[in-house]
Amino acid sequence: MGKKLPKETVKKEQAGEAIVRAKPKEIEILGLVSKEIDTNSSALRLKPYIALKYFNSDWQCFSDWENQELKQFSKFITTLSNFTWEQVYKSGNKIPKHGLAYTKYELKDVKSEALKARLESVKNQISEDINFFELRVDQNKLRVHGFQSHSAFFLIALDRNHEAFPM
Repeated sequence: MGKKLPKETVKKEQAGEAIVRAKPKEIEILGLVSKEIDTNSSALRLKPYIALKYFNSDWQCFSDWENQELKQFSKFITTLSNFTWEQVYKSGNKIPKHGLAYTKYELKDVKSEALKARLESVKNQISEDINFFELRVDQNKLRVHGFQSHSAFFLIALDRNHEAFPM
């Protein structure tokens, strides 16, 4: 078992008075600073992964999705992890949109009040300069909402019926 942080260090970190250092392997796993950045000087070249820290099933849960939709979500995870963030962003630049169809939006434009409330509760917990966006899970209605930080796509909400922005 590895060394534990002293309680005093943890208390200082929680109070914003100290910095807890990550080990090199943790930095690599979390995609905070990586060899990719060293060689390319851009977070846009990082490969995304999905983080569920801000996900809450009070809006919609995976149990609401049908078997085929869950298979589509698994395919989405594979697709997302094979892209770079730059490729994800570019997927929203074409008309008609294609692939992941990255779509940045303002909270005021979300049509579902319940989803808007969910997103606003997360916005209050993160930096105000972070943008929310929608990604396409399939070519029909399946969407996910979240934000990017470093390598991570923080999944906040599932949108099985494209309720945030009805077609």
